Amino acid sequence: MAAAGQSESLLPEGSGGVEEAETVIMQPIQVPLADDPVEYQDEEPVDLFEDESVSRVFGEATARTSWFGTHKAIWITLLLFLLLAVVLVGGFFGARQYFQDRVAPGVSFAGQSMMGKDADQVRKIVAQKVQDSKVELTSQGKPSVTAGLEDLGVSVNQERTVKELMGSKREGDFERLNPFRRVSVPLVAEDNELAMDRFLTGRFIDEGSRSVPSFIVFDEGLHAFTVQEGRGGKAPKLEPVEKAVSSLVQEPGHEARVAVTYQDIPMPITVEVASKVAGEANQRIAKDLVIQATDNDSMRIPAPTVASWVKPDTDLKRGTMSLDFDQAAISGYLSQELPKALDREMVTAVNVKNTKGEVVAETTKGVDGVKVKDFEATADQVIKALKSGNMDTIKVQADVTPHKEQTRVARYDVPDGDTWIDVNLSNQTATVYHGTTPVQTFFICSGKPFDGDGSDTGTFFINVRYAIQTMRGPGYVSPDVRWVSYYNGSEGFHTAAWNHGGIATGDPTHYGSHGCINMYEQDAKWIFDNAPVGTMVKVWGEVPPGPVR
Repeated sequence: MAAAGQSESLLPEGSGGVEEAETVIMQPIQVPLADDPVEYQDEEPVDLFEDESVSRVFGEATARTSWFGTHKAIWITLLLFLLLAVVLVGGFFGARQYFQDRVAPGVSFAGQSMMGKDADQVRKIVAQKVQDSKVELTSQGKPSVTAGLEDLGVSVNQERTVKELMGSKREGDFERLNPFRRVSVPLVAEDNELAMDRFLTGRFIDEGSRSVPSFIVFDEGLHAFTVQEGRGGKAPKLEPVEKAVSSLVQEPGHEARVAVTYQDIPMPITVEVASKVAGEANQRIAKDLVIQATDNDSMRIPAPTVASWVKPDTDLKRGTMSLDFDQAAISGYLSQELPKALDREMVTAVNVKNTKGEVVAETTKGVDGVKVKDFEATADQVIKALKSGNMDTIKVQADVTPHKEQTRVARYDVPDGDTWIDVNLSNQTATVYHGTTPVQTFFICSGKPFDGDGSDTGTFFINVRYAIQTMRGPGYVSPDVRWVSYYNGSEGFHTAAWNHGGIATGDPTHYGSHGCINMYEQDAKWIFDNAPVGTMVKVWGEVPPGPVR
């Protein structure tokens, strides 16, 4: 216990206590009341931790605030910016992927936003807007007429309009996805002043007083364009109608109203002008237009079809006419007919090898697959050729799939092996084998040994069969021939009901065929039923000079 008047030390014995020089005397702190005035302008801020003794009492970690704690707000801000950047980059690439096959933001058609619509949706909208585009035509003393764009000589290429909408704003990804850069896409269309004039004239002007331009027509009998002479008279003023049509092409889907007026004019297009165009058109149809997909496959477009595409460009006000073509009709025709004529499925080649690994035959000929593409590019080539008069063969773009190959090893050298047929011309028989095992032998009558009608010798394979067929050749037609199995071009096994005598005697010299193997009907059917495509046929021997049976 401490003596009276002394304080008890709380430090352990031997610690020595706190030296007098290190004693810290804390001055009382005056806390101002709410109503007391506070003056700070003349006082310097005090750092309590500047004193080393305070650091020893409270510790060095407490004396200094951590760097992270001081910059915590900066770190949070940087992380937020990083997160925002990730979101923006992810959003950009996501949007680019989404709009890859859709209309870009900011693209409109007929006053309607097309953003995000796919090709099928765009196609339906374009078709509907074209259908809704009308011009109400009025004329003094005549009933009003409502006409569509086609009535007024406008050919709308709907597929190209769809392509323009789908491909709009393709300058770059940022430009394409920028919704504030706006693009309005019009119809892709061609006008025909002559067709418009004919429509208006036919509806509003009496036949006896109307002007008629000279024009060209295709005469199928003559297989050529001829000129029909025109005359002067009353004609409609086209400018107001053309202006209404132009507005519908730019913003389709609504109805315009036009009052038609008239004027007296001389013959709008002279015979001389039309004759020149007719001559140019006849040069274009002098021969068929050929479109080729591969070296072997091509499509011929006949002259009457090309003639239907001729659509002269006329300017009735200037009295001029030049040769032109209906691009929409060409595009439509090619998109329908090219795949029918030039597309083909890939066929795998099947080769037959013997036991030595040697290819002895190709039982199924390999065919490369072909799929025609980009009809618009082909249409552009066709139009260019027709306008220039250079009617050389046009190459179409196509995807080609090389054919595959399979190899089958045929075993003709073992009992009960693969089926093959031995045709012996010397004794006029056909023997069917399974490998080395004989199965059936049939009487036959082969081709005549003269005039090129003899049956060829060699190794062949059955490649095509018909249950019934009308057979034709030089100087003969044989209708309804049954059980036909061709193995060498036009040579094959078949029923020959007209040649029982030749088959019975085995006398091709006097009763021979044009090269085929004549058989009784039941025998030809047996071959048909049991010798599939790919069956080997070996023909050998010498044709006898007379009967062998």
